[in-house]
Order: sequence, then C-alpha cells, then structure tokens
Amino acid sequence: MIIPKQKDFPRKGELVIAKIINVGPYSAFAELENYDHKGMIHISEVSSGWVRDIRRHVKKGDVVVLKVLDVNEKNGHISLSLKRVNKKQKYEKLREQKMEQRAMKMLEFAAEKLGKTVEEAYDEIGKKIREELGTLFAAFKESLRNPEKLRAHGIPEKWIKAIRDVAEKNITQKEFELKAKLDVISYDPNGLDAVKKTLQEAEKLGLSVSYVSSPTYLVKYVTKDAKKGEKIFMNNLEKIIKFGKNLNAVVSFERIN
Repeated sequence: MIIPKQKDFPRKGELVIAKIINVGPYSAFAELENYDHKGMIHISEVSSGWVRDIRRHVKKGDVVVLKVLDVNEKNGHISLSLKRVNKKQKYEKLREQKMEQRAMKMLEFAAEKLGKTVEEAYDEIGKKIREELGTLFAAFKESLRNPEKLRAHGIPEKWIKAIRDVAEKNITQKEFELKAKLDVISYDPNGLDAVKKTLQEAEKLGLSVSYVSSPTYLVKYVTKDAKKGEKIFMNNLEKIIKFGKNLNAVVSFERIN
C-alpha cells in the first residue's frame, strides 16, 4: 500500500517531497507526495545564484525536496523553495520518507496479526498516529521504548501489542553500556567467600563482572533504554551494597562515563 496522501495543508517551514509536473519560464509546479495538493516554485526560489533558464535546474519528472514558504488555504496556493533546502535536510527528508514506506509494510504485518487489511489498519490507527506523532515509524519506535506514549494518544492495546511484536523483529535498537568500578572488601575470617558471593549476586542481577585489581572489579549493564536502564543499574548497585553488608563486606562503587 502506498502511503496515503493527507488532505490537510503542509505547515509553513515544513520540508516536503514533491514531483515536478510542469516547468514554465518563471516558475515550476510540483505535486506534493504526502499531501493532496500542488505547489509553485518561483524562479527566484530555484537557486541561490542567478537563474537564466529555470529548466537547467528543474525538469518535469524530477523528485525534489522543497521548503514550504507560504500557505494560503483559502485559494489553495502553496509557495515552495528549492534553494532553501540544504544537502543535510534533503538527505534526512528522503531518509524519513524511506522509513515511512518501511513503516507501511510493518503496519501491514501488524494488521495481519489482527486479521485486518493494511487499509483497515491505516483507517483505525495510521491516520491518528501520523497526526499525533508525525510519522508512522515513530509509533513502532515508541512501542519499544515508551508504549505509554501510544496509550496516551488513544491507540488501543491490541494495536500496541501487534505493533510492538512487529517492531521487535524489524527494528534494531541501539544498546547502551553502563559501567562502574566496584570495590568489595571484607576483613571477616570468611572474607574471601563473602567477596565471591557478593560478585555472584551482581551477576544474578544481570551485571557482567570482570576483575581489575584487588579489591576493584568492573561491572557493566547493557540496556536498550538509557533512562530506564540507568535506574535499574543504580538500583542493582545499591542492592549489591546491602547484600555485601549482610556478609560483613564493605561495598562501594564509582560510576564510569
């Protein structure tokens, strides 16, 4: 399914992808890909340099990234600019479009899980997601890191689950490694055993432990959610301190950036 065009107008300052449909002596007209509207590029907005022949800069059939300069909804007029879009903005916009096309396919997979067509899925949640979050792909990312945000926007639980299931299989999440130096000291007759058990407890809590030099160890925690992972990591370090204390071991830590 092709990404449906939005009936409303783009915002002033928004970057849009468009196809050049007509080129005249002093202006070019473009059909917006994501909106059901056309816009005009004046010759003065084609290039930052002097333009003798507009056709040397834009041709019919070209797909370009443009900036919306002005919108007059009353007469349906949209003024666009080619020269006000830099290379980075162009790259990011085209990348966003590619991700949206991918998101439409992922939405189709989510719909299949609920016995629905992609068209039904778009009508039920797709339009709302694009209105509330800006892009469809954003919903798949949020389903992994902050599903509560989708609930706050009124996305039904069955859809959140279906979206998350698809996202887990299709989106590679960035991993964050949290580290700390952990000192474990015990002067108890069974001190060696206390240190060993304290480090084993750290591993049970999901931390990796490696020896640095007595009494220091390096502990690591890998997470895909930096904010939530930080909280878990700090809580686990506090648990290790209490665990060691019960075995007459003194435990302290120092975070490493």
